[in-house]
Amino acid sequence: MTAESIQQNELIAASEEDSRQAPSSFTWSEVDLRKYLAQAWNQHDPSHIKVIGRLRLVEGRSFGYLEDLHHADTGIRLPPPLENSRASQVFVQPSELKGFQKRWGDETFAFAELDLSPLEEREKRGDPFACMVRAQTLEPLSHIPESWWGIQNIESEAMPLVVAKARQAIEDRLHRETSEAEEKLRTARSALEAAVSEKKSLDDECGRITLEVGQRIERIAALDAEFVLRRNTLENRFRELEAFLRERGERMVALDLVDRTDLEKVFPPIGSPDAREGHRFREALGGDIQRLASYIQAHLWHKGIRYTRAQLLDFITLLRTNDLIVLAGDSGSGKTSLVKSVASAVGGRCTIVPVKPNWTGSDDLLGYYNPIERRYHPSQFLLALLEAAREPEIPHFICLDEMNLARVEYYFADFLSLLETRGETPWIHLYSAAEERQAVIDNKIFLALEEEARKRSGLPDDASFNDILMHDQANLELRRLAGFQEADTVLNHHAKIRRTISGLIDIPAGFRFPANVWIIGAINVDETTHYLSPKILDRAHVMRFRNPVLTDWDEVEGELEEFDLDLDLPMNMLATDIGVRAEYPIFDQADPQVKLLVGLARNYLDPLGIEFGLRAIRQSLNYIRRGEEADIWSVAALNNVVLHKILPKIILDTEKASSNGQKRRDLLIGLRDSIAEALEGLDPSDVTESAVDSLDQLLARSEGNNGIANFWAR
Repeated sequence: MTAESIQQNELIAASEEDSRQAPSSFTWSEVDLRKYLAQAWNQHDPSHIKVIGRLRLVEGRSFGYLEDLHHADTGIRLPPPLENSRASQVFVQPSELKGFQKRWGDETFAFAELDLSPLEEREKRGDPFACMVRAQTLEPLSHIPESWWGIQNIESEAMPLVVAKARQAIEDRLHRETSEAEEKLRTARSALEAAVSEKKSLDDECGRITLEVGQRIERIAALDAEFVLRRNTLENRFRELEAFLRERGERMVALDLVDRTDLEKVFPPIGSPDAREGHRFREALGGDIQRLASYIQAHLWHKGIRYTRAQLLDFITLLRTNDLIVLAGDSGSGKTSLVKSVASAVGGRCTIVPVKPNWTGSDDLLGYYNPIERRYHPSQFLLALLEAAREPEIPHFICLDEMNLARVEYYFADFLSLLETRGETPWIHLYSAAEERQAVIDNKIFLALEEEARKRSGLPDDASFNDILMHDQANLELRRLAGFQEADTVLNHHAKIRRTISGLIDIPAGFRFPANVWIIGAINVDETTHYLSPKILDRAHVMRFRNPVLTDWDEVEGELEEFDLDLDLPMNMLATDIGVRAEYPIFDQADPQVKLLVGLARNYLDPLGIEFGLRAIRQSLNYIRRGEEADIWSVAALNNVVLHKILPKIILDTEKASSNGQKRRDLLIGLRDSIAEALEGLDPSDVTESAVDSLDQLLARSEGNNGIANFWAR
């Protein structure tokens, strides 16, 4: 017999001998006590004594007891190891009880492992076998152990009532879970009923919209018919007017009052075929803006001109907004070249207008009227506009080179206001229409006088002005009718009318801004130039150019798309293919993009002193909408909006406090983090640069620039 079994026998003998009363001393070790308790309760592992019992809370106290203990595997009731032992009543600490109730609610029966209570507690209770629930082992009796399934009679003394109660607990739990399932089912049914009701409402709304669409289609058809009628009426009147002017025009040519080339300017050929050499955008690419950018990239690359696909797609999308575009970058970074190259690639015209440092008003941009000469002296910019008006279907690009050599808000302010007109084509007024009317009246009088002089002298209707001067009687009659005494006076009057008429033909008193014109400014930022004012930045889109030497052109070359087309030829576009001037999108507060831009303005830009109002938001939305048409992902479009409309406005001292009391640097960092969150998932290959990276660089530069954050600084 082993020493261990001898010791256990001694413990049993001692317990039998002292069965009438509890031990008076605690001479056994805890290891021995656990072994004895395990043997008494038929537990295989003294270190893990497992029981099932009924949980009883002590009223008014935070602790409780686990009572009516049963074997965890057999379900047999566990007797006290000694007659006077209270080991069958296990103490449950407040922490264990609280955790149990938090997780399992009011469950009655529980499973637990036991530890002996602290020695002082056992001595206090006079019970060496007093136990407590081991920490984190108290769990609800959620199912009947499989080992209990073989029990036949749960009413026997050997089998306690706990089995039935456990089953009842399981049934209660099942009932609760079933109730929850029924509640979920009721919720689902309610949701289904709501969905059915909503579907019915949507069907009704769809029917209403269908009816409204039908009515509008009928209205559009009626308007189309009315338009055709008006157009035919106008065409008939135009033909009558054209016949009259052509008749008079031929006489004016014969009298050398106008040249035939001037007459052709007034009556350009109508409906002449597109004589441009190249592919047709709609036929070759199906109107796909994405493929257009790829073709232009390949076309320019074939000519040795390098641009990334993201640059070209961004620039084309900016053109489609019909807003003022400003290209910013160092000299030689490809700004002006981009305008000329894209214009050539789409079969358009490009005019480069160098800005002079002494420009101070609109006269420097458009030219001026000389009342003495009764003639308008046009600028290169105005001549480009008038040339575009004579070719309404061909795109014309006007680039103001070195735009900020003079203050843009001085010489371009009036014209910038014209560009804000979106609902209708803006009118450009050059000089008083009275001058134009007077010239027409003088011309009519002269034509009437010369006709009468011809009749009196017997000259034919096709007689030229030279014929009249060389014919004595006709010359005399013309001078007499006109009130002139000398022949040279007739010549002077004729020359004056000729100059006036020629000037009117070349430069009218006013004209509509051609819809086929796009204005682009190219700027450098250095000590010789002026910063763009907030007024200009609020109305323009700024596209920044980096040093092209820093670009990985091998990687860009991998972007090139192959085309089964002659890359030497341009992709000819009509002006309407690029885009038409239309109203900006409405300010819809429910639009997520509007909410984002408003949040940036309210939380960061306004406290930083940066104006970002309704115009800027609607222009940004317009870019995003045009980007959607070009299949630019909304995140990439938003990144470009930040680059075009927000970052160029940042010129501030980050060390100063903002209007809301926060430090400007902290606000700038907050702006950066909000933009980073909105641009999560951005593909760098879809954009020319990351707005978040640009803000990081801006913040880094400010640390070495006495806290001045300047978008334009290097």
